[in-house]
Amino acid sequence: MIKNIIFDFGGVLLNLDPELTFSELSDVLGIQMTEEKIPAHIFKVILGYEKGEINTETFLWHLQKEATTLTPHPDKLIKAWNAMLLGWNPDRFDFLIELRKKYKVFLLSNTNELHIEWVMRDLKKNHEITNFSTQFFERTFYSHNMKMRKPEEVIYNTIIEETGINASETLFIDDNISNVSAAISAGWKAIYHDPKTEIIDQLPKYLKSI
Repeated sequence: MIKNIIFDFGGVLLNLDPELTFSELSDVLGIQMTEEKIPAHIFKVILGYEKGEINTETFLWHLQKEATTLTPHPDKLIKAWNAMLLGWNPDRFDFLIELRKKYKVFLLSNTNELHIEWVMRDLKKNHEITNFSTQFFERTFYSHNMKMRKPEEVIYNTIIEETGINASETLFIDDNISNVSAAISAGWKAIYHDPKTEIIDQLPKYLKSI
């Protein structure tokens, strides 16, 4: 019996298109890259930023160093980095509130300071939401605050330890197969979510399938 639901963020609750970011970064830096083909040293910097190993200023400085022409202004890099963030289907807010009547609901995201700052600004400006973490979730877990990221085994074990929930009573939903597989290995129930589909429609099917 499922008592806890843990959602990934981007691609499940927040609309996302990573290719937009890598397309814009390609233009700003003069380096061709896609989500699937990121230069290894740049990918290492991105991972470090997601794990909170480097701060935003250092992250932007590393990107500036990659520019093949003029050094881009930080604002241009921030705009490109946030281009993947597309906003919300507002119906998901009521969906989460209703879910909390039956389940403990959590959020687990590989993310970073710039993206969370964008999300909080967007929630306040466009949806008048100022208490996102407490209104919709028991707790929110962000990789850059935890200093760890999916699909590292330690992040799943840490959440169980910190929340006291039972892994076997927990459903995790993510749009990344590796993250789903790691959760299953940690003893969670876990399901891959296709980001082209609507989580509101899909969740009842997921709950019936496990």
